[in-house]
Formats: sequence, structure tokens, C-alpha cells
Amino acid sequence: MQLTFELMYAACLNKDTSFEGVFVTAVKTTGIFCRPSCTARKPKKENVEFLATADEATTRGFRACKICRPLEKLNETPAHFKAIVTELLSNPQQKWSDKDLLAKGIEPSQIRRWFVKHHGMTFQAFGRQLRINDAHKKLQDGASVTHAAFESGYESLSGFGDAFKNQFGVSPRRAIENNSLILSE
Repeated sequence: MQLTFELMYAACLNKDTSFEGVFVTAVKTTGIFCRPSCTARKPKKENVEFLATADEATTRGFRACKICRPLEKLNETPAHFKAIVTELLSNPQQKWSDKDLLAKGIEPSQIRRWFVKHHGMTFQAFGRQLRINDAHKKLQDGASVTHAAFESGYESLSGFGDAFKNQFGVSPRRAIENNSLILSE
């Protein structure tokens, strides 16, 4: 396929991810360059220049877009989120509030949007999922409902029961009684 200006401009307008790594879009009027799939407002045709690489764009004086971040690897977890995710995975019982995230230098809305885009759920929903899975494992290992709930970070048995029932369709006690905690592989 021959890469023409028209084809690249159409890919840019359509935010076509299949052109990632093929070219970057440089905007002459703003001095910014973007990925082909950038969600920012699209420039007029006469203000666009297509370049082969981000390196070429920076050499020519363009700066990276703050929206699509063309200098970062596509779909890679940003470094400032990796530390939080690692901390959450090592301690799934911990609940993260917006205040906690801000104290770590992370904008809550940013991490929320990133998680929704890449995982289909918010960061807080991810944390809740880890907590319910942690409790589920404890129940499978023979822990009491009370122990599993409080050791997994739940503050009340009723909250734990509701979360468990929403996730697994039965109460924790019923799951233990019916021995239905064994998941199919």
C-alpha cells in the first residue's frame, strides 16, 4: 500500500490505530506532533505534515502531544501508574481514595480514565475486584466468612456479603455450604 498524504490524513481523521508506528502527524501551526490515533481536535489539511518517526519530528522542532503522548510506548502502563498498581497488587486490602492518589502525585481522573480505556473498569473498581478475589481465595482455603471479609479489607459483613453476591451470584455462606467456590478452569 502506497502511503499518500490523503491516506495518512484520512487515518488521522479516523483515529486509525492500524497506522501506529507508521507515521506521526506534525501540526505546523501549533508545533506539536501526534500519533495517527490521537483524540485531539484535528488540524486543517494545509497545517499538517506527516513524518516517519517521532525522532524526525523532534529533530525538526516539533514537541510531543500531551494527549496521545507519542514518545511513550503504545498501551504501556505509564511509570507513575505502575508504582500504584504494584502497591495495590501487593496489598489488595488497601482502599485507595482520591486523597491517597493525590498524595502520591496522581490525578484521580487521569488514572480512572486510563483504567477504563485499558481495562474496562476504574482504578477503584479494579481495587474492589482484587479485594473480592482475595476474600474468595481465603474462603476457598477454609477461612470463615468473617475472617475472609475483614482480612480482605471489608469494613462490614453486610458490605462484603453484597459484594460477594453481586460477583458470584450467591452469598458467601451459601457458597461455602454448597461447596460452589471451586471455579471451573
